[in-house]
Amino acid sequence: MADATETQAVRSKPLIDGIDMFNPGDPTLERNAEILRNFSIKRNVFNLFARSRGLFPPIMDTLNALLDGKTRTIQILDYQLVVLRMTSTVGAEYLFGINEPVSRVNGMGDEKIDALRKGLKAEELFAMQVWSERQQCIITLVDESVATWTNKEETIRWAQSLMTDDEVVELFIVLGFYSMIARLTKSLAVQKDAPIPELEQAIRTNITKNRADST
Repeated sequence: MADATETQAVRSKPLIDGIDMFNPGDPTLERNAEILRNFSIKRNVFNLFARSRGLFPPIMDTLNALLDGKTRTIQILDYQLVVLRMTSTVGAEYLFGINEPVSRVNGMGDEKIDALRKGLKAEELFAMQVWSERQQCIITLVDESVATWTNKEETIRWAQSLMTDDEVVELFIVLGFYSMIARLTKSLAVQKDAPIPELEQAIRTNITKNRADST
């Protein structure tokens, strides 16, 4: 497993710049610039995605659906566990970093976050005895899928014994969506974001829990 704090090469600037949301320089990018201006949590990766004139709006629609507890089926910490495990495994430091505060605000403790950041092997994680069976299953599912692009049938059956079929499918949607972002941020050297004022409150307002989180 790769440590999410390690990168193959430290680059001081991106290989492709994102658009300027206040001065996109191209009238055909104005719609995307407006989406950026109206999105409450400013991230460099969104400015980069906005270079895709036609695909950026539906990408952000998908992201908003994942962030919204009214449309997301899986619990918020299931969702975040998928993201943190995948990003630490592939060494996507930037993406791990922007999701870490989301996990922390929603109750994932320092011990778990630090272990995920270090990229510990599954058996090392499970030996900590702090992960529920559901969480161990999600970690196993992510590890298998990232390593082999498939899963053992027994892992899927394990997941089905702990979650609904809808939740299992959504775990893979989250994994695939964020794997796409990880590839882009690593390959194009997306740089660390400027500090976001009142980030914790922005997270609570814009990245919401669902009914399952209260059970």
